[in-house]
Parts: sequence; C-alpha cells; structure tokens
Amino acid sequence: MHKFIDNIVAFSLKNKFFIFFCTAIAVIAGVVSFKHTPIDAFPDVTNTKVTIITQWPGRSAEEVEKFITIPVEIAMNPVQKKTDIRSTTLFGLSVMNVMFEDRVDDFTARQQVYNLLNDADLPDGVTPEVQPLYGPTGEIFRYTLRSDKRSVRELKTIQDWVIERNLRSVSGVADIVSFGGEVKTFEVSVNPHQLINYGITSLELYDAIAKSNINVGGDVITKSSQAYVVRGIGLINDLEELRNIVVKNINGTPILVKNLADVHESCLPRLGQVGRMDEDDVVQGIVVMRKGENPGEVIANLKDKIEDLNQNILPKDVKIVSFYDREDLVNLAVKTVTHNLIEGILLVTFIVLIFMADWRTTVIVAVVIPLALLFAFICLRAMGMSANLLSMGAIDFGIIIDGAVVMVEGVFVALDKKARQVGMPAFNVMSKMGLIRNTAKDKAKAVFFSKLIIITALIPIFSFQKVEGKMFSPLAYTLGFALLGALIFTLTLVPVMSSMLLKKNVREKNNRFVRFINAKCTALFDLFYAHRKLTIGLATVIAGVGLWLFSFLGTEFLPQLNEGSIYIRATLPQSISLDESVTLANKMRRKLLTFSEVRQVLSQTGRPNDGTDATGFYNIEFHVDIYPEKEWESKLTKMELIDKMQEDLSIYPGIDFNFSQPITDNVEEAASGVKGSIAVKVFGKDLYESEKYAVQIEKILGTVQGIEDLGVIRNIGQPELRIELNEGQLARYGVAKEDVQSIIEMAIGGKSASLLYEDERKFNIMVRYSEQFRQNEEEIGKILVPAMDGTMVPIKELADITNITGPLLIFRDNHARFCAVKFSVRGRDMGTAVAEAQKKVNASVHLPTGYSLKWTGDFENQQRATKRLAQVVPISIAIIFIILFILFSNARDAGLVLLNVPFAAVGGIVALLITRFNFSISAGIGFIALFGICIQNGVIMISDIKANLKLGSPLEEATKEGVRSRIRPVIMTAAMAAIGLLPAAMSHGIGSESQRPLAIVIIGGLIGATFFALFVFPLIVEVVYERMLYDKNGKLLQRRI
Repeated sequence: MHKFIDNIVAFSLKNKFFIFFCTAIAVIAGVVSFKHTPIDAFPDVTNTKVTIITQWPGRSAEEVEKFITIPVEIAMNPVQKKTDIRSTTLFGLSVMNVMFEDRVDDFTARQQVYNLLNDADLPDGVTPEVQPLYGPTGEIFRYTLRSDKRSVRELKTIQDWVIERNLRSVSGVADIVSFGGEVKTFEVSVNPHQLINYGITSLELYDAIAKSNINVGGDVITKSSQAYVVRGIGLINDLEELRNIVVKNINGTPILVKNLADVHESCLPRLGQVGRMDEDDVVQGIVVMRKGENPGEVIANLKDKIEDLNQNILPKDVKIVSFYDREDLVNLAVKTVTHNLIEGILLVTFIVLIFMADWRTTVIVAVVIPLALLFAFICLRAMGMSANLLSMGAIDFGIIIDGAVVMVEGVFVALDKKARQVGMPAFNVMSKMGLIRNTAKDKAKAVFFSKLIIITALIPIFSFQKVEGKMFSPLAYTLGFALLGALIFTLTLVPVMSSMLLKKNVREKNNRFVRFINAKCTALFDLFYAHRKLTIGLATVIAGVGLWLFSFLGTEFLPQLNEGSIYIRATLPQSISLDESVTLANKMRRKLLTFSEVRQVLSQTGRPNDGTDATGFYNIEFHVDIYPEKEWESKLTKMELIDKMQEDLSIYPGIDFNFSQPITDNVEEAASGVKGSIAVKVFGKDLYESEKYAVQIEKILGTVQGIEDLGVIRNIGQPELRIELNEGQLARYGVAKEDVQSIIEMAIGGKSASLLYEDERKFNIMVRYSEQFRQNEEEIGKILVPAMDGTMVPIKELADITNITGPLLIFRDNHARFCAVKFSVRGRDMGTAVAEAQKKVNASVHLPTGYSLKWTGDFENQQRATKRLAQVVPISIAIIFIILFILFSNARDAGLVLLNVPFAAVGGIVALLITRFNFSISAGIGFIALFGICIQNGVIMISDIKANLKLGSPLEEATKEGVRSRIRPVIMTAAMAAIGLLPAAMSHGIGSESQRPLAIVIIGGLIGATFFALFVFPLIVEVVYERMLYDKNGKLLQRRI
C-alpha cells in the first residue's frame, strides 16, 4: 500500500504535463456534468410503490370494498418483495398502494402488478388503472384557466380535450390531474308519467337509444371496375337527432324520445371544485413529473408548450395562468446552496492565507476546491444520481481540502528548513525535486489514510433504509465523491504545482497572528504538561459527563424543511354536501387572503375526477403561496403566521385544520398512509368498535404537550338511503331482480346509453329520471318496474327503503381494516412526545382480542433509522480501527487514535444543547463525518511524535516538539472545516433547516476535538509510551516504535 502511494507521487512529479492535461479534461467533463445533473429542492424519499385506481361510480364504500378492493388485494398477494398493501375505499373509488422494499426498481414492480391485475375477479365494466410513474415530490406545476366569456363546463372541455393532450406530450411529464369544472354530457331526463301513458318501460327507452347510435361497415362492392367501400351511417350528430329516435311503434304511430323525455346538455355529478383568489369556480390542472427526471428541463419544456398553447392553439379568450411553479423553489434552494458554498470557499481560502502567509501555497490549496466539486459532479452524473439541497448544502470544503493543506504545509516547511541550511541564494539555484518528492511521499501516506477513514465513516449513511436512506445517501455519495476527488488531486496535482510554484524564496513568514497563536498554545501545553495526571483525569471526567448529556437531547426524524408556502387541510363533518363545503371553502379562502404575507391562495374541495386523491367533499385543501419572509412587514416568523391563521380560522366550529407544506404534505401522506405525519392505527374487523377506541386514544393524545393537528380520521359518517329488495315480494309480483336493480341504477344515478361525437371529442348520453321524480324516498318508492306479465309495480311494494349511517371511508393495511388517529408534533421533539403518548395509551387503552395498535409515519421511520445507526456505527468504528492498524501496524497506536472520538462527540452534543437543536438524522450524520475528521489529527500527531523518537530525541522533547510543529496545521485544518460550514450553520434560507444541525454538530465537535488533540492527547500518548517503549533502565527499545 505504502509503495503504491509513493509511486503515484513519483509518477506525477515525473510527468507534469500529463497531470495538467488530465486536470483540464476533468474540468471540462465536470462542467458538462454539472450542466446536466438534475437539481431538485428535495430528494424523492418514498419507496417504490405502485398505485392502482379503480372507479365504480355511484357505489357505496362497502360495496366497492367487497367487490373491488378485496379482489384486487387478493390478486396482489403473490407480488414479490412488497412490504405493504394499503388501500382506501370510498364512495365510487378504490385506491390501492402496493409498497415495495428498497432498491426494487419501478419497472419490475409495475410489471408484476400489471401481470397480476388480470387475475382480479371484478364486476363487469370495471377496469382498474395503474397510476403513471411519479412520486409524491413529482408535482411541479399548477395552473388554472381564465376566460371572460366561457363557462367552467366549456373550460373543462378545453382542458380535457386540448390542453391535457398537448401537455402530456412534453417529455418527462407523467400525468396531468384535472381538478374542478364540469364534465360535459348530454342528458335524457325521463318523465315517468309519460312512460306510463305510453306503456313503455325505462329499460326500453334506454335500449332504443343504445341501439340507434351506430355506424356499420358493409365491406366492398365493385362498380365499373372500381371498388367502393360500403358504410352504414347511423351515428347521432346532434341533440335534434337524439330527440327524434323512435322508441316504439304503437298502432302505426312512432313514439319518439322527445315524447317521453327532455333532452339537453348537462354535466356529470361533480366530485370537486376549485377556487382561486376571488374566483369561486375555476378549472385547475396539476402537472406531475415522472420519477427521476430533471425538473429544470421538464419545466422549461412545459413552459414552452404552455406559451405555444396560449399564443396559437387555445381560443383567443382562454389563457393558462400558472399558480405554482416548482422552479421558483428549486431556484431559491440553489441560491441558498450556492451562496453558502461561495462564502465557504472564500472563508477557507482566507484562513489558508492568514496561516501560511504566502500567496503561492494559498493558490495551490484553493485550486483543489473547485476541482473536487467538479469531480463529484462527474461521479454523480455517471451514477445517474441527482443533486439536491441536502446533498449540496452539507459539503464542507474544510474537510475536503485539509489533505491538500497538510501536503502543502509539509513541503513548504521542508523547503524552508533546507533554505535556512544552505542560504537563500544557493537554495534558489539548487534542484529541489528530490526533497519535494520525499516530503510529499511522507505526507501522502497520512493524507491517504485519513481520507480513507473519513470515507469509511460515511458507511453508516449508505446502509440507511427507506426514507432516511433516500434522503441522505445522496449526501454521503456527494461528500464521498468530493473527498475522493480531493484525494486524487492532492496526491497528483498538489506536488506538481508545489514543485513549479515553490522554486524560489521559500521562507516561512511567521506573521503576528500565527506567532501569537503559537506562543499561547505552547504556554498552555507547558502548563498542562506540568500537571499531567490532573489534566488526564479532568479530561476523562469531562468526556464522561459530556456523553451523559446526550440523554438530554430531544430526538426527531428530520427537521422540517421550509418550502416557502403553507398547505392547509380542513376536514369538515363527513356527511357534508359539496355545495355547503364549497361555500365554507370560499369564506376561508377570502379570510386567508386578508393576511399581508399571502401572495395568492388556491382552494380545492372534494377530489379530482380521475380518482388520484382518495377523499370526499368533507376535505378542503388550501395552497397558500406566501411572500419570502424577508419582505414581511409584520416581522412574524412562519410559525407565528401559522398560529395566527389557525386562530383566525378557529371561528368555524367542528372543523379540523392541519398545517403543512405542499411537498411535505405529499411525502408525509405517503409515509404514514393517512393524511397526517404520524398516525396510530387501530386494526379490527368492526369499524364502529375501532372508531370507539380511536376516539378514546385521541382524548389521551390531547393531554400530551406538543401534539398538534390531532384528529380521528373517521370511517363512519356517510348517510345512506338503502333500498333492500324483498325476495318474497319479488316472487309474488313476478319481477326479475336484475330489472329492479338496473332501473334503480339508471333512474336515480343515471346510466350512459351511448356516446355523442363532436369531431374528436366524445361525450356520454346519460339516461336518468328528471330531478323532481328522484329527490326523496317517497318519489323513489313510486318508480315503476315491469313484471314478467307486462304490469308495472312500484319499487316500494318490492323493497324496504330505509335511512342508515354507513362507512364513508374504509382504510385497509395488509388485509385488515383500520381506523386511524393522526397527529403531528410541533414545539417539542418527536421522540419524547411519542414515547409519552405511547406510555399513556398503553396504560389506559385495553383492546379486546382481534384488535391491535400500530404507530406509523415519521415516528416509525425514526425508530428504524436510530436502530440502524446503533448497529452500523460500531461496525464503522471497527473498520476505522482496522485501517489504523494497517497504517501503524500495531494495535497500541490505533487504539490511542480512537480516543479522539468521544471528545469530538462531546463538543457536538454541547453545541446541539446550546443551540436548542434536537438530535435528528442530519445531526447524526454530522457526528459520523466528525469522527472521520478528528481521527486525522490523532494520526498526524502520533506520526510526528514517533518520527522525533526515531531521530533520537528523548520522549519529553519528542512530545513537546511534536505538539509545537502541529499547532499551526491542526488549528488551521479545524478552523477551515468549522468556518467552511459557518454559512450553512447560520443560514436561514429555504432548505437550510436540514443543513444547520449537521453544520452545528461539526463546528462544535471540531472545537472539542482540536483542544483535545493539541493539549490532552499528547500527554496520554506520552504516558502510554513511557510504559511500553522503555525497558527497566529507561532505555528506548527501537523495535517497539
């Protein structure tokens, strides 16, 4: 190994031109990669999942569960490598998510689901759809349509038939979700009195329409040597033709559709409505991006397409107006990161200049920074990974270039020593290659091993699973690649540049600042040296107390990210109608607009027509777009603004509010499976029972401090009008059951008899009773059904019509129904809040057999990640020990170096306590990176002391000399690493929340580690060496060094 490192340095110094040539290629490749690496604000953290959406309009939740959800669940059972099957069933819709293990690629997952879906035994005419490939962070653009002349029905038609088609063709777009507006249909409103007068049943009317809207082909006839294609044209072209369809011929008189029904343009029953600013009813489109695409490129293409639509394709009065654009967030995030990076680079370079006081060495070190970054981009591009705020924000240049600093400093000191021996004029003339080569080789070993150790320390991050793995492995990769790049350039480019730049007048200029630090540190060390035992004892106590303080730290999963907008979800009473819900939504939206911090608000009530969001009329969501915090006149913080909004909205009684952010909201829902960040699921067969326990749990959770947004996600609450057929009566009147059922379905709900084409667009022709004949139980009871002998029997004679309250939503997870209590934790750390909640719940809620509890969401993730850390950190420390063992070829020195770890940890823990940050996964990663850095100091210190011993200095002298020669590089590398992260620790920009704990841990830890490495560590080394390296007579045993 040592030989290999020596050869690299020697080769570089021999072939200078080749090294520069390679560097130039690396720069070009790096710039190209940087341009093409997708940059997103947040990583997509959810696991691979496939969503199956099945719509069965007009059916109650229990029906849909029985005939659709359960059969699809059973069909999905054989899917390999799945973790969960979760489903939500509600009126007319079943949404099932099949979740997969880590590292299952989307293609395999989807392929399995497609193959098995055909085995599901479903009712006729029901086709499950697999949702296009996108994750919860895929929403990149929202727009609404604006027109002064057209109704929402016309706009919805344009949206569905023109805009959606065009936008779907943009590469990288997975789906367009239309929300709001009315879906145009043609309705045949039947008058039952007329049916009775003419003796016609509604089924006959339905059949007549279905059969008379058809084109046929009659193949080819030959006529005077030409072939003519025969077409029988019978399609209905307009409403007039529809009115004139003959239903029946009575004694030679044709009875037409218009004699029995009113035919007019109408719309499907609405499932949702959208309001924006002061417009109460608009058509919204949500553009979702495919997984793994580059948002920058997709949004750019999308905007070109929208521009084209607005200019050339859409009618002049219709415009697409954007509401939310992910690019703004990405740009802000990139700005935050670039700002931190540039500040970091400048600060680090400045420190090198102060300590080395020579522009040449500063240039050599500063060149490594951009090169290492570009190298990281080349590797990211090669692995097909994207860069995001988290991974870029945590790059610390101090850590990356300290190797280069150690190398340059070593060469510089050696040259300076030589110059003093031979005098400057002679030095300027002589060849210094050999000297540079030997010094560089010497330092290369320490640099190589210390970088290897830092990269090893990152291993735990790669082993994370699920959410935290996807969140932080990009960070570990980016940092790992940058370190690797820095290592390569330190071993090749740095010696070459040193040999070219440091040819003449190399003199260590000890400026005042460095002299001051040297004098103070030496004096302090001498003081400690005089009281060795006391110092070592005190240090041990401090380390013990510091590690014990860790138990006072709160724990959370991930710090909240600030996306620069607020997402509010209001949950109304379950049985509310759409109109009532929309009225409330409009009032609340206008209330939110009164805040001066708010730029614009969009409200969504209900669900989109394609079933992508499993919810009902009781669900209102507000997307509140706010101005950047710097521009607020009120000087509130975002949390205070949310509290104020909550206060203003609390005038509406009986409504649950949940405050989140657009992307976070989607991610949390994907993690916990319900609309909230943490959920307690009560599993059990009987929904009424489960809900009773859920309400009990909610009451208990309400007593825990810090738990907010608390609510039971209620399953029961859908008023139902039941028409239960009586077998005896059916037999008595001789009525076929299917006739009754199809009349109920058609007369009340409406049934599509056929399609009417307008150019490329097609619309349903719905047959349905006029409103006054189906508005209450009495009218429904009068609907007539034909018996076998042609007589007509009213439904009330054949069935019992009753009102009951049934399930509105049915949640299932792994084949069992559950009821959930959702909550989030604010103003307190998650770990202790949930622990307290669990304790209280377990003490007072006792579930009968067949019922069970499960805590899921963020909390589940945190538990898993913490467990993972506890397993992997010891392993990585063991690997570091092995690397040290290879370096020193004895266990004694390797063990001594590891003593640096607890002291670094203490610094980090104290820093977190002082800044009031919780221990989250990002802080944990800060600790991991910190251990790598602090070990480097120990390695170099021991190497120096041993080198002095080999030269024959007595132990005391060797130790003191070792400390003296290391003061400048140790303090310099620590200051660089700490100050390089200062901008990240201080920043409050969008996306800084996850960088700050990480930066704070490293800065605090480095202060502790530096102090220990300079003042305590050498004393311990000396005590150990005194015992192990000398025989009884005090003679040094060379072979033991």
